[in-house]
Amino acid sequence: MENRTYLVTEAEKLTGEKAHVLRYWEDELGMEIHRNSLGHRCYTAQDIQIFLGIRELKKKAIWNIEKIRQGAKP
Repeated sequence: MENRTYLVTEAEKLTGEKAHVLRYWEDELGMEIHRNSLGHRCYTAQDIQIFLGIRELKKKAIWNIEKIRQGAKP
């Protein structure tokens, strides 16, 4: 991923998660997602990497979102 921003539809494709899931993770983890002049979310490559990491941890059933938020170790 290059140094650019991604709208929510692009983020959905890159992460394999629905927009409501990404918004939930944002809220639970206190992520500050920038918005463009129209108020649309603009995700960075780092945001996408965080979402992919969360997805992988959840897929492996290592952590749930509560543990991820608290920074606990499995």
